[in-house]
Amino acid sequence: MYDCAILHGSFGDPFGNWSPWLFRKLSEGGSRVLVPHLPGPQEQNFQNWSKIMDAYGDAVGSETDLIAHSLAPAFLASWIITRRKNVRNLYLVAPFYGLINIPEFDAINRSFFLSEVSLPALTRYAREIHCVYSDDDPYVPRSMSDDFAAKVGAHTTVVNKGKHLNESAGFVEFPLLLKLVNDGRP
Repeated sequence: MYDCAILHGSFGDPFGNWSPWLFRKLSEGGSRVLVPHLPGPQEQNFQNWSKIMDAYGDAVGSETDLIAHSLAPAFLASWIITRRKNVRNLYLVAPFYGLINIPEFDAINRSFFLSEVSLPALTRYAREIHCVYSDDDPYVPRSMSDDFAAKVGAHTTVVNKGKHLNESAGFVEFPLLLKLVNDGRP
């Protein structure tokens, strides 16, 4: 079983933002880390991303921490709830659940927001949920991250002037996130 899985967001890949750095740090600490390459953007939808994660079967489960950025927290919420998948902890960076009023993103993100998903149910499937987001994200309104965190009963950390907590905002390393993950370990 993987100890951790790191999921990228829209228009992303496993080689961008802080994912390679976090993969290296967690691996150096002895963790087995999965960083799947999720389809996108033309093939980016809930069904295709689910096929990738479903393929890992029991290799992602109750002893796996899931770390996700941007759209990936919404994907994980929908995937975990619809699959009734138990995981250890969730670390959700720049989370939101719903359209963000940016047509380019809303058009390809729409399929991830499932009407049958009640976000509070996510608490049944994870021991702890942590949401990390910025006070000045240019893509995700803070109110959406606040709302997401409240609905899933998450511990929250708000980063001052962190933008989208991605590479273009200077986040090629993310020590705060590494510390949260390490502190949540048994």
